[in-house]
Amino acid sequence: MRAICLALLLAGCGVADPEGATLRVAVAGEGGLAQRLEAEVTQPTLIARDGTGQIVAGLATSWRFVDEGRSLILRLRPAKWSDERELVSRDVVSAMRRAALRREAALSHAGVENAEMVAARRAPPTKLGVRAPIARVVELRLAATAPPLLEWLAEPALAVTRLGEAAPTLAAYQASGPATLRVLTRRQATAAPDQLPAKITIASSTDASTAIAGFNRGESDIVIGNGLAGLGDARAGVRPDALRIDQLWGVYGYVANSRGALGDPSLRRALGLAIDRVALTRPFGLSALVPVSGLLPPSLAAPAPAKDLEASRAEARALLAAAGWTKEKPLRLTLLLPPGRDHRSIAEAVGADLATIGVVLGVAEAADLAIETARGRHDLALSEASLAVPDAAALLARWRCAPGRHCNADADAVLDRARLAAAVDQPALLAEAEALMMTGPPMLSLFTPVRWAIVSRGVEGWTPNRAGSHPLARLQVTRKQRRP
Repeated sequence: MRAICLALLLAGCGVADPEGATLRVAVAGEGGLAQRLEAEVTQPTLIARDGTGQIVAGLATSWRFVDEGRSLILRLRPAKWSDERELVSRDVVSAMRRAALRREAALSHAGVENAEMVAARRAPPTKLGVRAPIARVVELRLAATAPPLLEWLAEPALAVTRLGEAAPTLAAYQASGPATLRVLTRRQATAAPDQLPAKITIASSTDASTAIAGFNRGESDIVIGNGLAGLGDARAGVRPDALRIDQLWGVYGYVANSRGALGDPSLRRALGLAIDRVALTRPFGLSALVPVSGLLPPSLAAPAPAKDLEASRAEARALLAAAGWTKEKPLRLTLLLPPGRDHRSIAEAVGADLATIGVVLGVAEAADLAIETARGRHDLALSEASLAVPDAAALLARWRCAPGRHCNADADAVLDRARLAAAVDQPALLAEAEALMMTGPPMLSLFTPVRWAIVSRGVEGWTPNRAGSHPLARLQVTRKQRRP
């Protein structure tokens, strides 16, 4: 009977209780971080990331660019699906075509030829620039040279999967359980080397303080905050060596609602001129919080010239006055935030800065920020958007013309040129596009977003990095945890 159970396990028909430790993870905050952590374990990709954010071999063991950077050749490693069928390059082609039909943005950002045409149904999937010349080799044809291509291939959205909810898989772990408590169980029953986890639990909650208290009681090995909320509680509630901070590729700020008063681009520009961003980040005492006045983080943009704050505020008052707003008739705005002291303390500081130019900022909290933002009963709404890929073009693409968004057709035209330009010419074109967008900025940028985590001494391999990459299956549990 034991042999039969083991055979069923290896065939992917069932999962016994494998040998090894359990890694217990709690995710605090809104958003899809818990789902991403699960996908990194259960959705194998051609390229992978290690715990430092660097790309490493995934399903592809090697790769090289040819044709002056317009083509990428990848060689697949020997691998079998859970139904014992060999992985072949045709499987990759099929998975990428399905990703294009799902309109996965990662495929377009990666620069794969005809990805946008296929996504828009203006070309058949067979026109996608993914080929299978021989059984273990995949070729990706590119619309232009794309320096971040390998990083985009590590995104779970471009995982190599087969069609169907119960389809065979290449993943080493199988997922089960409700959305609030996912259990990832290693398919192999024998113990893994180097104390890699046999089971990973991912518990989701919007309450950071409860998750931190549970960590202190030994109920979890890692707590990850999905954004800034809860950072203050984490800093105050755990020993300093347990706290880890990732500085991410993105911008923390307030997105403007173009359907209200801030449909006027001069008013959006005025708001940005009033903020003292250095003073805003100083109370946190964290080098990861870097002031940002544009739409790109400093790590992906040319240094911005320093401006005199009082001169900027004088310009802001003039812009407000030209639009009909004065001290006697102040512009009143509503900012939508998720619950949490950290976000509110920043909003209060921003409100004090805006008061210097005669703008009154009111704050409204939303239990579900995405839903309330979609309803549009606000002027500004918090955004902590970031990418795991250092791609300035993808960050700027967030502000391209689309229904319901601010639109700068000139900036869009420059982004189109940048997409097809040589790699050496892209930075100047992207800087030009950003400058055009900033004539009526779509958001009030403040600083670089961060993600915090608290990690127990029994876990090794967690290294802060800008990709926010911490593949749970790569972490080592140096002390076996008692099973619940």
